[in-house]
Amino acid sequence: MKKINLLFALLFISSSAFAQNHRFIYEYSFKIDSLNKDNITKELMNLDVSKDGSSFYSSEQFVYDSLTNAELTKAKAIQSTHIDLGKIRNNSKVSFSVSKNYQKSDTKLHTSISGDKYEIPESENINWTIVPEISEIKGYKVQKATTNFLGRKWIAWFTNDIQIQDGPYKFKGLPGLILKISDEKNDHIFNFVGSKKINHFPSNSDFDDEKELTISTTKFNQLWKDYVKDPAKKIKLIYASSEVSNITVTDASGKTLTQSEVIRNKEQRVKDNLKKTNNFLELSLYK
Repeated sequence: MKKINLLFALLFISSSAFAQNHRFIYEYSFKIDSLNKDNITKELMNLDVSKDGSSFYSSEQFVYDSLTNAELTKAKAIQSTHIDLGKIRNNSKVSFSVSKNYQKSDTKLHTSISGDKYEIPESENINWTIVPEISEIKGYKVQKATTNFLGRKWIAWFTNDIQIQDGPYKFKGLPGLILKISDEKNDHIFNFVGSKKINHFPSNSDFDDEKELTISTTKFNQLWKDYVKDPAKKIKLIYASSEVSNITVTDASGKTLTQSEVIRNKEQRVKDNLKKTNNFLELSLYK
């Protein structure tokens, strides 16, 4: 078996067929509730690759963020103080995205807690073990590789036919594009479903114009623990500000909510969600 350390895989070389601005589409299947493994959620994810780097994100979340930004821009233009929460539906179950810079050989996770945006640089190296086993995915010849990363053991299948040393989420550093990767329990699976050329390479501003705060994994974990203890803390602080005390909020049915109802609803939603959200892709982030 051949071992490859990420420290020696610094160059990301694109084949001529997939040189610039290409989108690789994956189906992400995940079991977010460890107590209900029959409940499988699926979402299409895009890996947009350029000569400088890549961006991995939810297709549904991108649509939602684009519509939300348009509505916020419109509200600012007419100086409106009314926000209609029921106007835009978010069908995405995946809110994170990942960006990679090929020249700097760095990877960053973009995520949030209660609307606050965070950028978390990845400090853990990926040490791959390549094995001789061969298979085929969507007409591409693929080879097997394994690694221990993010607190899980992963099995990957990569193709030399697309010599881009990248893959879904934070995975990278193999001799070719990763077309499939899953943890050993099959709780989180990324499956390649297709690809196409793209003219526009989305930037962070296409998703959300709110500035991100760069923090460490340890700091994010502490913020998450604080959020679980008091999920409505941010809303309480917002309502305490005289500048926004006159803002009204409506729910999906059109009902105008009081401040106490907004806070209580937020606390209940988080409480209910946490009961069935306990099998995160990166367990160490949410321990």
